Amino acid sequence: MTLHLTKKLADKLKLAPEPQTDADALYSWRANYIQEHGYRFVVFMNDASRFMVVINEAKVAKLKKLPELFVQTLRESMLAFSVNPEVIERYFAEAGELSYARNADRKMTAQLNKSTDSAWGSLRNYSEDVDLSVCASAAAIFGADETYKPKDKFLGLLERYGLPVRKSRALDLNVRLYLDGKDALRKLRVPASLSFEKLHKLLQAAFGWANCHLYSFGLFAKWPEEYEDQPVVELVVESDQYDAYEANPNAKSIAGVKLSDYVPEYTKIVYLYDFGDNWLHFIEVERVFEDCAEELPVLLSGAGDAPPEDVGGTGGYAEFLEIMADPAHEDYEEMTEWAKSQWWKPFDLEVVKRRVRRL
Repeated sequence: MTLHLTKKLADKLKLAPEPQTDADALYSWRANYIQEHGYRFVVFMNDASRFMVVINEAKVAKLKKLPELFVQTLRESMLAFSVNPEVIERYFAEAGELSYARNADRKMTAQLNKSTDSAWGSLRNYSEDVDLSVCASAAAIFGADETYKPKDKFLGLLERYGLPVRKSRALDLNVRLYLDGKDALRKLRVPASLSFEKLHKLLQAAFGWANCHLYSFGLFAKWPEEYEDQPVVELVVESDQYDAYEANPNAKSIAGVKLSDYVPEYTKIVYLYDFGDNWLHFIEVERVFEDCAEELPVLLSGAGDAPPEDVGGTGGYAEFLEIMADPAHEDYEEMTEWAKSQWWKPFDLEVVKRRVRRL
């Protein structure tokens, strides 16, 4: 595998490699160093597909480990797209040892600059290397008709190994948002390797939340008899706004924890969002299965509206629904305008499917 470095990146690495022509573009990558507007990052672009890898916060310590970070991030990005682990191993085995060369292809340099624009767009929403790489590769569009998608092209080229390109361990999750008789339901299929932090983002998209409050996940072997029962394990976001460790001695940091770390030992999960309104989402692992060939995550089905943010819990939501159902109510116009300001809309299955797919 060859990394063709721009002069800027080669100088940063204190290298002077010679130009090189690769026999197989699938194992050839262009790489550039960007330092602007307070950001420092490296963009790698695959010659055959324009698939991207982005290494953020590329300061001295990261630059010293750049080859290892590139391989690790590319591997994890492929897993994020549900690529078959056997295919990933074949790719790296056939790519061979990594070497440096000087970038001397003007056409590829122009493509690399366009890829950099996609990386800039991803930085608006993400900071972690894998998230940036996945977002940049999925969002980038090339070609005059804007139909050339690097992610699809890269996965298509992996068919050369004669193996299923997509293959992952997956979970079907039934999620019920408790709304005192007007519960909202969503059924999701997710990779078992999904982190709880990303599951949080997925649930935000599925229920239309705005991701503006703290949250936690409580894990149970069986459903608690009371909503207030403490979970066997509670995964929390560390925050100066709330001492979760004092509230529950079983609390653990959510950072880096994956569903596969606890499932299938624990198949009952309570996702609590907004410690003021206390929105309880009851998640049941309905099915664990191997060899999933789909691109994940995906919303399989859903029903029921979710509340707007800051409506005041289940009691406030009941009042909200009463007012919204009565145009003659004295507060109807004010409540309608407030709902718009919260970006609240009734549940639309196809819209939410697309929102989940974009993640």
